[in-house]
Amino acid sequence: MRLKDKVALVIGGTSGIGEATAKAFAEEGAQVVVAGRKQEEGDRIVKEITTADGQAIFAKMDTTKFEEVKKAVQKAQDEYGTLDILYNGAGIHDSYQTALDIEEEDYDQLMAVNVKGPYLAVKAALPVFLEKGKGTIINVGSQATHVAGPGGSAYVTSKHALEGFTKQLAYDFGEQGVKANLIAPGFVETPMTEGIEEKRLNDIPARRAGKPEEVASLAVFLASEESNYMHGTSVTMDGGWTVGR
Repeated sequence: MRLKDKVALVIGGTSGIGEATAKAFAEEGAQVVVAGRKQEEGDRIVKEITTADGQAIFAKMDTTKFEEVKKAVQKAQDEYGTLDILYNGAGIHDSYQTALDIEEEDYDQLMAVNVKGPYLAVKAALPVFLEKGKGTIINVGSQATHVAGPGGSAYVTSKHALEGFTKQLAYDFGEQGVKANLIAPGFVETPMTEGIEEKRLNDIPARRAGKPEEVASLAVFLASEESNYMHGTSVTMDGGWTVGR
């Protein structure tokens, strides 16, 4: 029960790593607001959490729209009294398109979800954290946070940007009790990675894809009191893929 009495907003919590994280947070005692665009999936996940004696509600929202993000933060406060943990897990991929290939509107949409979305969520949650003098932000990056290749031009740019954003949050608000860190997952079995060639696994020292639950366990650690001296850190969980890059 490492997150007992904590309230967590899990954005991008309706599938993949976000879903696993929402469930892991609930298993560790947190009251969870599962946030995303898919009502049906959100309702399913909430039911699975509550059936297992956890506490969760769903907030339908588009991470690129500030008013909807603010409503999700407010819903957490209305339902559970506060907000302690913000998990920014929503993201989209660019199918490995180069700067020459990707269309401007697709580039803008990816940046809106992968970079502006976390900014809007932080902007909505920070006043709550600063008022209470404590709060945790977990941003979800990628192997593409550190190297080229796991995506195309827009995706790699967005994930590099997210690391800078995380560091600046720690720099600006760490002394006010806000802890901000980033998870950089590798090749993980999620809907985003479906259809990627099996030969990718040959480049991973672990010789397998990661599981969403494994990344979720790292998120639990970063959300808990055990990681309170970690600020602005990027933690890689990629089966060793980047060590040979």
